Amino acid sequence: MGPWGLWEALLLLGGALVCSPGARLGSRQAGGQGPEAAQPRRPADCGIAPFRDALEGSRIIGGSQAHEGAWPWLVSLQVQDGDLLVHICGGTLVKDRWVLTAAHCTKEVRNPLKWRAVIGTNDLSRSHSHTRNVKVQAIFIQPGFILETFINDIALFRLKRAVRYNDYIQPICLPFGVFQKLNQNTMCFVSGWGRTQEEGNGTHILQEAKVHFISRELCNSKMSYGGAVPNTSFCAGDEDGAFDTCRGDSGGPLMCYLPEFRRFFVMGITSFGHGCGRRHFPGIYSGPSFFQKWLTDHFSQGSTKGMFNMHILFGQIFMAFSSIFLLGTA
Repeated sequence: MGPWGLWEALLLLGGALVCSPGARLGSRQAGGQGPEAAQPRRPADCGIAPFRDALEGSRIIGGSQAHEGAWPWLVSLQVQDGDLLVHICGGTLVKDRWVLTAAHCTKEVRNPLKWRAVIGTNDLSRSHSHTRNVKVQAIFIQPGFILETFINDIALFRLKRAVRYNDYIQPICLPFGVFQKLNQNTMCFVSGWGRTQEEGNGTHILQEAKVHFISRELCNSKMSYGGAVPNTSFCAGDEDGAFDTCRGDSGGPLMCYLPEFRRFFVMGITSFGHGCGRRHFPGIYSGPSFFQKWLTDHFSQGSTKGMFNMHILFGQIFMAFSSIFLLGTA
């Protein structure tokens, strides 16, 4: 989770970003109460993994290989480098054209023309009939994002075309209207292609680990982050560092299973942390529930057809509309 740069990823020639040892606060790019609703409604068509028994998850750092199709909403966000596609960050499919990720993932590359979303695979070294490699049409960064402090570390990638769902490609549920206060009893998982040890290498095979919520009081204490956890973020992992996310896992989801809905929800977005798997320094995750209006406003906006066929910069929105200059295959 140490300081990162795109050049580190490019040196890996297709591997996940690495995590520099002995780092200060840095990104993880390649980090009680019942539901508020008295009578919660089960969300439709999201949060179900056809190939996974939600009650039997295995134990990134301290994790194990995920079975094919275990997390059908996991996305590898990759950047085109010549003839290569380099994994930069994880992402989460939340709608058929929308991928949720961390804003800091776009630090080095904000041109949508350079990005691809690879969906429906556990192994980045192989392509299957159910794998989709989709061009990115636009990138939306939360206007209040501050890179230095990772405040409001959330972004949306709008895909050039909608993906068709199958057993290997499914959206996860968003925690809107069903958010519950997480505690150590909430069944949560992290998954990604990042580093499996702080000084190790990234992996082409998707990893997963079971983690739990860690209280703000403990995580923001002097023995831990000392007040550095943003108000729209929270901590999860393991107090002793046995299970954690690492470099290359940024932008991926903290997935929690809520038995009252029988669905998985994306409760967090891997943001940053101090090292990887260090005692007293668990991963820090941005909470999508804090950004409900910003997210739903983008989901509800109309088609971008009719815009100029060029790469334009408009505030924190980065769009690409020309099919002529797009690289790769949608």
